[in-house]
Amino acid sequence: MGRAPWPFLAAFVIAVAAVAAALAGKAGDEAAAAAAPTTYSIETIETRVTAPNGNQLYTRVVQPVPALYPGQRFPALIAIPGGTGAGAPLADNPGYRNLAASGFVVIAFNAEGRGTGAPGNLRSQGTEDCNGFVHQDDLKAIVEYTATLPNVDATNIGVETSSFGIAIGAGALGRYPSLPVAYLVDQEGPHDNRVITFYDVGRETQVCGHWSTVTDPSPANVAFWAEREAVRYIDTYPGRYLRMQAEIDHAQNPGYFRHAIEMVNTATRAQYGGTGSALWTRMNGSDLGNPVNTVYSLGDPGQYPVWVSVWVSVWVSGRLSDHPGLDLTYIREMAALSDTPDPVGGVAEVVDASDPSGPEYMALAGGAAAAVAALTAGTWYARRRRPASGRSS
Repeated sequence: MGRAPWPFLAAFVIAVAAVAAALAGKAGDEAAAAAAPTTYSIETIETRVTAPNGNQLYTRVVQPVPALYPGQRFPALIAIPGGTGAGAPLADNPGYRNLAASGFVVIAFNAEGRGTGAPGNLRSQGTEDCNGFVHQDDLKAIVEYTATLPNVDATNIGVETSSFGIAIGAGALGRYPSLPVAYLVDQEGPHDNRVITFYDVGRETQVCGHWSTVTDPSPANVAFWAEREAVRYIDTYPGRYLRMQAEIDHAQNPGYFRHAIEMVNTATRAQYGGTGSALWTRMNGSDLGNPVNTVYSLGDPGQYPVWVSVWVSVWVSGRLSDHPGLDLTYIREMAALSDTPDPVGGVAEVVDASDPSGPEYMALAGGAAAAVAALTAGTWYARRRRPASGRSS
């Protein structure tokens, strides 16, 4: 047996090492950027924001103390609660306070007619609107207020909604697509009246005094729900949209995913198979490795299985409540994406060879050159070792 083609092997090893080193360096840079942030001293302030109709909205802001960090601008998050509850008490949530201490400005507010009057939960003017256009306009005012704060990076404002709060979030951002909201994180929001009223899962309940349009197809009921169905408005939101969805929904039956799939499909741009305008969409965060800008088939449940592979799940395992703080992890991811020059981002697992100055391109180029060298060396060695005609090996 002849000797091993060491020049070939050496060149091949160099090729692999070149790619690995460059990509590992990039991963190291990303890991460093995602390292535990500085802890800031925080404060909570209370204010009133004027809604478009003139009503005053009780608002709380949790932020790094401006006097201690003069001139610094931070990403901002506006938190929307689930159901029809008051939002201002979210300013006392330990998770949001920790987020503020890591370098965020967190805004929580009571939509019109909400609030008990207790400290930290003062009542906003106006009357309850069940997450309709009035409440969506309230969010518009809060976003505009947030963008004027001197310690906020107005290019990095996010909105997070919980459950039925998506009616406010998607409604405002879709109806007012010029609002400076870089991303929307949607935690298992019910997107149409059949889901909101639990009609689809066989336990229909009146919400805000209204049945589903299947049970009550009257024009008045159809008009009521038309304001509050997030799927009607998410298609015109131009920012980044991340849907959080667990295997067991917090309100629907286990294995029910129609709301999640239709929201992602409707938000995603036509060039990726969707019908929307979003710059970027994803089902859950980077921990699950789901591809960005991907649509799913409702007609074929096998197309969106619980397991994409034996390692990676499309859905968060169990319930979202089994993963406390996961939404904050995703918020940090989205804020980090908004803080990069890449207009899409979020696909670190895919090598971007389109940028000839980027490390991935250089890695591939170096690897390709080394591979060519390896093949050349291997060919030369093979020819050199090939026995002449009539000679035995």
